[in-house]
Amino acid sequence: METKTLKIFSIALISVALMSCTGNSTSLLISVKDYTFARTGQDGQMEQVGDPALFMRGEDVHLVLLDVGPFKKDDSGLNWFDIDMEVTDPDGNIIFSKAGMLGEAGHLALENNRAESPYGSLTNTIDLEPGKYKFMLTIYDRLGKGKSSQIAYFTLE
Repeated sequence: METKTLKIFSIALISVALMSCTGNSTSLLISVKDYTFARTGQDGQMEQVGDPALFMRGEDVHLVLLDVGPFKKDDSGLNWFDIDMEVTDPDGNIIFSKAGMLGEAGHLALENNRAESPYGSLTNTIDLEPGKYKFMLTIYDRLGKGKSSQIAYFTLE
């Protein structure tokens, strides 16, 4: 009798689990394959910076995330991701913080539901003191609610 009750209970649990699944996938976890720092070249394009990431005061510092996703699509077939950015100086003080940097610009169709190279930029570094800075980007799926943070360090000379 107990075995029959256990089987019925197990079947009921499986049925509930299957019925709770929907056709729309949810981004529970956003992965970042890799990252790199870049500077703005003379032609205005970003140029990858080696490791360790060294920049001169006055240079723009870009933290580029590589192959990020997957992101959920909405009913119209568009993805929607956004980025928060925070930069901390060598003393641990937050010198730049901004949430929702992309806004509506992050509502677009992504190939394979992945963002190839989203980035954050710290500009006007001429007045910053030399030292080691912490750069953090948090990228998140505004539809699927998944997110990932990348922390990286660069040195300003």
